[in-house]
Amino acid sequence: MFLSPSSMTPLMWGEMILFMALLMFVVHILRTNHLRRHGQSSHGPSGVVSTINWGIKVLLHLGIRVTILGPMILLTVRGRKTNKPRTIPVDLHERDGRRFLMATHGEGNWVRNLRVAGSGVLSLGRHHQTFTAVELTPEVAGPVIKEILGPLLASSGIRGNALRQHLGVRADSSLQEFITVARTHPVFELDEALGSSSVRGKQQKNAGHSVPEGIEYGS
Repeated sequence: MFLSPSSMTPLMWGEMILFMALLMFVVHILRTNHLRRHGQSSHGPSGVVSTINWGIKVLLHLGIRVTILGPMILLTVRGRKTNKPRTIPVDLHERDGRRFLMATHGEGNWVRNLRVAGSGVLSLGRHHQTFTAVELTPEVAGPVIKEILGPLLASSGIRGNALRQHLGVRADSSLQEFITVARTHPVFELDEALGSSSVRGKQQKNAGHSVPEGIEYGS
């Protein structure tokens, strides 16, 4: 007996998508091995990364929450060259009622696009919220990264190891080292745009762009 799409629960959708992602991963490995045996190049955008991103995007479109470095959400921002909307899953970090997007993988296209556009849309399932964004200076962003990602950097799991490799710092690294990281891993603070449909409801935001409460200037 086959289930209709309307009768499938979010968990069933998630299991199906993860199975499809695993299948695509296997196909990618087989294809890569085939190309290597025949002396052909397998360079180019990683099929594994593309598969994972695709799976995460589908889950978020369905409203299924995903957490890797933080709660994930879909970011849509207009391309700086094409002016067409580009959507990518990102980690949304919150601290003391303030929200941040951090480029933990470095300065990618979404960073450059958001820097030019200054605004975008966050979405999870049917919930959408427009926002404006301000890029923090490295001196302000460094303490934010240290405070928010510190616990994960201190962990011994796969996520902690991957994050330490990406950022090149540890939880006990000095504040200056985190400021240096912020120069190549930009941080944006988000503000809810007027008239938007909020995912979480109206949130209070501290005035200015000073360091959030609880963040200390110290190593």
